[in-house]
Amino acid sequence: MSTSKPKSSKLIFTSTVHPIHFKDLSGHDFERMVFATLLRMRPWRLLNWHGQTGGDKGRDIIGVCEDELGNEITVVIACANWQKFTLAKAKKDINRLTNTQAKPPHEVIVIAGGNVSAETKDNCKVHADSKKIKICQVWSGPDFEEHLRFHAPSVLHRFFNGEELPDDEAELRKFTLELDPATEKEAGLLVARLFDRPAFQTPIHCESSMPAFRQAIADTIGALNTGIWRDRLGAIISRVPPSHAFPDARVSAELTSCSTKLNTLRMTLDEGIRVNAIRPCQCNNPLCTTHEIDPPYPQRLEQERTEALRHAADALALLGVQLS
Repeated sequence: MSTSKPKSSKLIFTSTVHPIHFKDLSGHDFERMVFATLLRMRPWRLLNWHGQTGGDKGRDIIGVCEDELGNEITVVIACANWQKFTLAKAKKDINRLTNTQAKPPHEVIVIAGGNVSAETKDNCKVHADSKKIKICQVWSGPDFEEHLRFHAPSVLHRFFNGEELPDDEAELRKFTLELDPATEKEAGLLVARLFDRPAFQTPIHCESSMPAFRQAIADTIGALNTGIWRDRLGAIISRVPPSHAFPDARVSAELTSCSTKLNTLRMTLDEGIRVNAIRPCQCNNPLCTTHEIDPPYPQRLEQERTEALRHAADALALLGVQLS
């Protein structure tokens, strides 16, 4: 009979800090770290490798996510472990990223392993703007290290303890999403992503988009209770620490209260729909998601959402994370 102890349902945080020297990493290791960090930074609908290009053998990454208004946008990331980054290399990458897409991507991120001057970053943004790219980011090695330590310290910890990151995108995604966070802050950041979307930030007016709002409420309740964040089709977006997994009972209590308040919010929304105080607009467009809302439902929904967010903010503050 096995004498091993059962795995605890509570998170156990580590605090190991390793120096990072990107020059010592292979190109593939660098790319995998970038991919894993990106997975932890945003709730992607898609994130995939795209080819193998250039003399540096750097692969591109293409992602699809939502902007602040809930619109689907394309983000293209070029990563290569360059120790000497030049404007010419950056322009070449931006041109290639633009030319390989049917239309210019909404956002481009160019990631290097070495230093990048502020002037070079500014010139890259000017060039991207000329290509009709709305957002351009250039991460130097120190910039990337900051993102890695902030969003994915668990990935860093496992890598420096000798665990090789998978190269296959599905395996790398599974590896990253199933890692327990290494720090309280990383755990808090994973939870905070649930609330960093329009459903929890856009004012509720007499006319609002209700289907996406209700879906966001439902999937947030599910994530807080089960630790699995699913999209409207049931596919897993990410794994997050569930309310009961936090060692600090105060954090667990606040997140549980948040979930309870979100359920009240959902019931109020359903009540408004049932009594026809919340109803589709009369534009006769079958694709329209706008709903008309009669008083007092806008005020009730705002108040109940605010109460839920207050509990979330109090929980995250205990973890050193500020709710945006």
